Amino acid sequence: AWECVCVLFTIFSYLTVQLLQKLSITAVGKREKLLRVIKNPVTQYLPINSRRIGLSHSSDKLVNINQYVASAVSDADIVFVVGAMAHGKIDKEYANDFISISGFPLSAAYCIAMITTALEAKYNIL
Repeated sequence: AWECVCVLFTIFSYLTVQLLQKLSITAVGKREKLLRVIKNPVTQYLPINSRRIGLSHSSDKLVNINQYVASAVSDADIVFVVGAMAHGKIDKEYANDFISISGFPLSAAYCIAMITTALEAKYNIL
């Protein structure tokens, strides 16, 4: 099991270095770009009139993410802004609203897992 973790970490590290050095990651054997660094402001790449929700442990608005997503209007695009750090703040320009989904600091990976689970429930994705 540790060998698998070491291999995955090595691959992840290589891809991260490639992204930072070349500003993009391309598919092996193809010229297709899988990931690229974009210029600021990020908001220019988001859907027009989308509802941008920032997740912050320090927000006073503690919500149940399942109920929050279920009550969201279906005809508007929802964008969740999740920081990649356990401590710190997201730039307020990116979000219309800030919510907290736990009384404790959570990793970005766990926050995204909770969001995707709530979206799966809302749209009946099995």
